Amino acid sequence: MTRILKLILLLLLMAVSANAQHLHIDARTIDAKTGERLPFASVYISGQKSTISNAEGEFVIDADSADVLRISYVGYKTVHLRAVDIGQEVLLSSEGEMLGEVVVLGTDFIIKKALARHQKEAKKYGKKKSNFFYRQVSKNNRQCTAFLESFFSAKSAYELSDLQLVTGRYVSVASRRTMNPTNYFTFAQVALYSEPVRLIGATQLVPLREDYSRHFETDVEVISDGERRIYVVYFVPRNPNYWAVTARLYIDANTFQVLRYQGFGNNDRVWHREHGSEEGKLTERTIEPADYSFVINYQHDNGFTEVQSVHFLVTYEHDGNRYETTGMMFNVANRFVKGKTAMSFSDNLMSEISKGKKSKNKHYNQKFWEQLEIVKRTPLESEVVELFERDNLFGVF
Repeated sequence: MTRILKLILLLLLMAVSANAQHLHIDARTIDAKTGERLPFASVYISGQKSTISNAEGEFVIDADSADVLRISYVGYKTVHLRAVDIGQEVLLSSEGEMLGEVVVLGTDFIIKKALARHQKEAKKYGKKKSNFFYRQVSKNNRQCTAFLESFFSAKSAYELSDLQLVTGRYVSVASRRTMNPTNYFTFAQVALYSEPVRLIGATQLVPLREDYSRHFETDVEVISDGERRIYVVYFVPRNPNYWAVTARLYIDANTFQVLRYQGFGNNDRVWHREHGSEEGKLTERTIEPADYSFVINYQHDNGFTEVQSVHFLVTYEHDGNRYETTGMMFNVANRFVKGKTAMSFSDNLMSEISKGKKSKNKHYNQKFWEQLEIVKRTPLESEVVELFERDNLFGVF
């Protein structure tokens, strides 16, 4: 009888497996009210299956027909959809209208509670590490001049630190009048907290600090995503001449954990180098003022506030040309890690990757990168990759 029961169970499992379908979902996240695409929405199945929508609101993910996807965007109602029910568009309803509530607790109380939460979590989880996928695209007057993808290991509580390079690929098309930026990678490491140290030239003012009221004008509003109340706290530098961020924090009204950090930089700069007539020779190194904006989303699945994704945009002008770089990082947890290489602090990530380029054990594996499209590429990014792979231009670590 036992053998018969085991046989029946085995046949049932085989039948379920046969009915399960493997799906490749290719969709986009859309504001149900305005029809606008929503970039950097979280798409989650499990710790091994998750992604975010790209700058165009598009995402891809592999799933089984029995899977249920959780799709969320701060300020919008989270939806749970069966994989088989997802079409080309996922509509998210905004419940993020300002509630118009009088915040009885006061802005100072909310900020100090968020600060205390940060300090407590940082002390307990500050050494926790995760792995991140990074992509960067640079353009000169809309023409792509550099493309880079990498995997990193990093401490991930609230902000990224102690990065270690796992693997990477890059391409840079340099000409006599092409700027070679040296510090774009720094913009992905956005700080949220700092000690109240004496202001010097290298100190950037960020929101969470004990003496925030000395440096920032603040205000707060309340929104709802249909499931929870969220404080939106605004930070505006009192002195526009400081190197600082103008930002807003989305804070869970119940736990005081930070959900999102977004804003733009005041008085940011980029270093760039200009190539001379001889190939590879650098003849000029200057500093340019830059416009810089960022969005950081956080996750709390592991019991603390952890960086889920970072997106930044840097633009500047020089000699009549417009230069633009976009970058994004996404938390891939314990996926895709094979060894680690300690990084000295370097603004020039291409230099870090190329250090291992000539190693006998390092070669460019196109299939590896095709299979690991962690975050869907935009049309421009896909076109660039196809072009550079066709011409065999990628360097690799």
